[in-house]
Amino acid sequence: MDITRTELMDRVHALVPAFAERAQKTEENRAPLDETITDLIDSGILATLTPKEYGGLELGLDVAAEIVRTISAVCPSTGWVTSFYIGAAWRVNIFTEQAQREVFADKPYTLTAGTAAPLGQVQKVDGGYRITGQTAWNSGSVHAEWFTFAGVVFEEGSAPTPLWFLVPREDVKVLDTWYIAGMSGTGSNDISVDDVFVPDYRTGPFALALAGAAPGQLIHPNPMYHLPFLPFAMAEVTPVVVGALRGAADAFVQRTKDRQGTISQEKASGKQAAQMRLGRALAAADAAETLLDAFFERLTAQRPEQSDPRDRAEMKLKAAYLADLARNALNDMVRGIGGDGYRTSAPIQRFFRDLSVLSVHAFLDIDTASETIGRFTLDLPVADPLL
Repeated sequence: MDITRTELMDRVHALVPAFAERAQKTEENRAPLDETITDLIDSGILATLTPKEYGGLELGLDVAAEIVRTISAVCPSTGWVTSFYIGAAWRVNIFTEQAQREVFADKPYTLTAGTAAPLGQVQKVDGGYRITGQTAWNSGSVHAEWFTFAGVVFEEGSAPTPLWFLVPREDVKVLDTWYIAGMSGTGSNDISVDDVFVPDYRTGPFALALAGAAPGQLIHPNPMYHLPFLPFAMAEVTPVVVGALRGAADAFVQRTKDRQGTISQEKASGKQAAQMRLGRALAAADAAETLLDAFFERLTAQRPEQSDPRDRAEMKLKAAYLADLARNALNDMVRGIGGDGYRTSAPIQRFFRDLSVLSVHAFLDIDTASETIGRFTLDLPVADPLL
């Protein structure tokens, strides 16, 4: 039975109080709690972007963004993993139809983790490839059933060929490496493979996916599945940033209401500086949400230039700017939270650490994204492997 956007969001809002209550435990666990994953599965949220052909909801990217933004406003780590699990249903379409049907054979969602960083060793063999290496930043690795790896194939007489590889959990080793100051609850561990065989049908063409033209993408008529990879990846991460900023602003409102000077006993809410800082925080959260809406409006519009490297670079800069805006806004907030605002039990310090980490993500680095657009504008060569 089809589920409407309204019905799905009702389910999301019903889960939010539990996700908020679990936020600190999620951080301490360094991964989403088992009950959180169960809630995500049982609610049907993870099938948001799965093609209807595989039993999914095939709703829009804007729906996925609303889900992620809502959850991230109470727990960015849970929002992040939710986003990548929802988005995995889109990313699996980069692989062959046979691989897609294997992944969705018994359920309309996929718990898949992976990174874009290339593996150290890829060897072509009869019927497929053998891969060896270790990658970091595999968000959602603790509960993942499938993993994706990137690698470059070097064959004599041919240009280097970048590929994606899809590997089941039993063929990988999850390394307990996720110790970090922010986004602690994402379980983004290192993953290693040692001479693992990957059949041809579980590979996907990286270069074609960058342009949204992998054969596995094109078997689906919905243009949502034909987007270039990088703008889609930005669509996974930006709602987390914007949701986290809204959550931080809400926490700052509460902190300002509750805070009282230890010595002066003066209420922070009565101070002009606190009122001004609060106004700026709310304005920043509103601005970020407006920019996010504009990002998705441009992303989902069918434009002939959307596969051009310049256009992809512009989308990357818009995402990076959002992250920079959020980081600067939160830096302004935390100047006025007092020592108690940094206690473990205070949500705002978690938002501060989470956004600090998010804003230096490779996809969201403002310096790299700005430089790329600067070089395009000045007609200088651009060498970004993700464009």
